[in-house]
Amino acid sequence: MRSFNVFLFLAIAYTCVTVDGVYFKANNQTNDWWSNTILYQIYPRSFKDSNKDGIGDLRGIIQKLDHFVDLGIETLWIGPLFKSPMDDMGYDVEDYKMIDPMFGTMDDLEELVKEMKKRNLKLVTDLIPNHSSYKCKWFEKSIKKDGKYADYYVWRNASNQNEVMANSSVTPKPPNNWLSIFGGPGWTWNDERQQFYYHQFNEKQPDFNIRNPEVHQELLDIIGFWMGKGVVGFRFDALKHLYESDSFQDEPCKTEGEDCSTRYDRIKHIYTLDQPENIEIIEEWREFIDNYSKTNKLPVPGFLATESYSSMDILKQYYGNSTKPGAHVPFNFGLLAVNRGNIVESIEFRIKTWLDNLPENQVANWVMENHDNPRMTTRYGAEMVPLFTALKLSLPGIEVTYYGSEIGMDNSYVRPDQAQDPNNAGDGRTDESRDNERCPMQWDSTINAGFTEEKKAWLPINPNYYKVNVEDQKKIPTSNYNFYKKMSQLRKTDTLMNGDLQTYNITNSIYIIKRSLVEHESYLVVMNFGSETETVLLSNAVSNLQEQLYVYLGSENSGYSTGDIVSTVSSPGKPLKLRPQSVAVLTDKYIASESETSTTSDTHNAGTQISSKLISLLSVFLFIRYFL
Repeated sequence: MRSFNVFLFLAIAYTCVTVDGVYFKANNQTNDWWSNTILYQIYPRSFKDSNKDGIGDLRGIIQKLDHFVDLGIETLWIGPLFKSPMDDMGYDVEDYKMIDPMFGTMDDLEELVKEMKKRNLKLVTDLIPNHSSYKCKWFEKSIKKDGKYADYYVWRNASNQNEVMANSSVTPKPPNNWLSIFGGPGWTWNDERQQFYYHQFNEKQPDFNIRNPEVHQELLDIIGFWMGKGVVGFRFDALKHLYESDSFQDEPCKTEGEDCSTRYDRIKHIYTLDQPENIEIIEEWREFIDNYSKTNKLPVPGFLATESYSSMDILKQYYGNSTKPGAHVPFNFGLLAVNRGNIVESIEFRIKTWLDNLPENQVANWVMENHDNPRMTTRYGAEMVPLFTALKLSLPGIEVTYYGSEIGMDNSYVRPDQAQDPNNAGDGRTDESRDNERCPMQWDSTINAGFTEEKKAWLPINPNYYKVNVEDQKKIPTSNYNFYKKMSQLRKTDTLMNGDLQTYNITNSIYIIKRSLVEHESYLVVMNFGSETETVLLSNAVSNLQEQLYVYLGSENSGYSTGDIVSTVSSPGKPLKLRPQSVAVLTDKYIASESETSTTSDTHNAGTQISSKLISLLSVFLFIRYFL
């Protein structure tokens, strides 16, 4: 049987053992508007409905702009708004220079930009360069081999073309074994043109022939058109799919057997993914955006982000170099794949991997949720939301917030008869839906969570909206909303904008992030991802700490409030003791406790009341003195 002393030693002294952490030195990063921004992702169908049709729209976003001002968010990324038949929920574009009527009109977009400028908000939107809708006029002309449009898309003869042409009853065979990410062949036969067209996604999304210079120019014209409308940046979708090898060879199988011919994830996509030309076209877009910004003397330079679920070796090339700059940021999806079984080690590995590979003078970014992946609450549980909020908002660079993350929204259950997404989660799977993480924003506890006045929203609203909503959480000081808001405010300090980063991977439960800057206050984010209360002697893990720190912010379940004092040593004072799945943000700068703040406020209010009474009495005296 262990003695109490041995147990106590093990419980406290573990903090002396620190796994190699991340040290990220503040460098000469750009101080452009985007370099430390929160990029708030709005899925437009689900944000706010203004016209009572059950679907979110541009005017609904306008109605809620003050929400972002209150949260301290300055950049909105709004999903695709282009006219579309919605065979891939807007990622299949029919007209790249038209707003889909579902979302409103071009006048609505211009009013949105105008209202955003009043609030110092900036607009980023999606651009889909890999493919269009089959209803796009370019594709219709390409089918007819109409002039320059003949080669706008990837067309190939059948592998048995001669037989097909000789006998109309012969079934055309695809040119090769390339598959669609949504399942099935990547080739669809067109009777009118008598050729196959290629589509990496569904058959209603034909791939552009991106090797055609005319297509390049079309894309540049689209970028310039929207920048002229006030869009300051773009998130380029599905970049790893952009080019295909012009050899059109079969892709090798990972395994033997029938699965290889039908399952996307059973093939090595060496000819259809991450082709080297992808890097060159990003550099072309960056040059155009930079030149457009300068030539048109835009108030802020344009911004370019890319979406590609590629390896770090590929993504770091997206940044370009000092001679040919590329993307300002290739989205970093590492934190989407944190393993809960070894959560601290997994978080540390993913942060370290990105920062160790970050090119010099480039900006990091962090994505934990989006429209294609389950929400944090769904993956880790409601208690974990403040931990991941503190984690992602304390890291250097750009943070991408998916709508509803600020209140800890959860996935909603969508019955098969309620499903809207015509595709699936990709990789040829049919057992997963993306609808669950795309359900409507929860604004208040009224019917339909204040999202729509229509009886039925386009997707079901999570039944927890009566308690998980913006209006109610605003009133609760310890809510997810107010925790997020205070972390957002902290990001605007010099320390978090420009400071060094040091991480401490202490145990399977405790993870610490330290942000520091010479001649400025330091901040420690201490997270307990475990299932037991943990005592942390901070001085054993983190060097050069003063003997006591102040609580800037504690999660509701942490047991700590703003202004509480924590000892970093064993005595005197009380060391940090964190409850399971809780977080405390500490600083070496004095912070008044909540009781002190309350007392000061009460004193101020009392003084104000006395002053008001004196002014009233004086007014009465003067009236009597001069008029009676």
